[in-house]
Amino acid sequence: MSRARYFAFGNVTIDDLVFADGTTMWRVPGGNSIYAALGMALWGERPEVVAPIGPDYPIAKLMDRIELKRCRPISRTLRNWGLYEEDGTRHFVFRSGMRKWEEFSPNAADVDEGPYAFCHLAPLPWELHLKLAATLRARAARLISVDLDDRRLSEVPAAEIVRLLGFVDLFMPSRQDIAEIFPGKTPLDAMKALREMAPDTPVIVIKCGAAGAIAHERNASDYLESPTAAESAVDETGAGDAFCGGALVGFSHHLALREALARAAVSASFAVETVGSSGLLRASREEAEGRFQRVAQRIEARPL
Repeated sequence: MSRARYFAFGNVTIDDLVFADGTTMWRVPGGNSIYAALGMALWGERPEVVAPIGPDYPIAKLMDRIELKRCRPISRTLRNWGLYEEDGTRHFVFRSGMRKWEEFSPNAADVDEGPYAFCHLAPLPWELHLKLAATLRARAARLISVDLDDRRLSEVPAAEIVRLLGFVDLFMPSRQDIAEIFPGKTPLDAMKALREMAPDTPVIVIKCGAAGAIAHERNASDYLESPTAAESAVDETGAGDAFCGGALVGFSHHLALREALARAAVSASFAVETVGSSGLLRASREEAEGRFQRVAQRIEARPL
């Protein structure tokens, strides 16, 4: 079996969706690692997902865009209820009997001797983030990116956040994550606070949903503000994960921060344009390159 260069560590889920108008969608292939990997695959890569997966997962719907053969087999896949409100708010709830999140998450024992080149850690329980980041760094991973989970994030001591920042190259929390770490701070003020905590972390990005993202590179006097690249928005599920996948590919190609951000925004844009992963699966490289050119021109530098 050939070895991939790109890896997405996280969860694989089957999502049963209930919408405000009473319509439903069943057995939608989901999971933060899946969306992150599809955000990478958009740019011509074939990433590997590292996550526990059951035989019930609808693999065929992923159209062979990503590799799942190294996933740890379990008896059944983590399954969610996805409940959608009229205002677009979403609530994802683990099914009964699947509430022990750690049992459906990768851990350090899932990391073999490698090699690992470019690795993304999707939202996971905090301790698993630390252990996986440390293990991958010990395996000489060339780039490690991480996206946080906001559940109980407010309880994590600042020293532990600094510790994680010391392991990673790309720190990419969401606006919701930042609100848990720095209550009351704007994303820009949070960016400044993170830079004070971790001046040596190569890149910090804060994802701001429909407002785009802001990003700062180590020692730079300016930060960059990126708009969304979406042409329409139907469902935000998976957009942040796809953003991270696109960003990792961009930085792995030694692109400047502006170009890497543009790739990230484009990956996210295809995720929001449909319910589930179908937008990312249907997107062509040509469409992606066209959006890349348009959004890169709209990214602005501002004094930090």
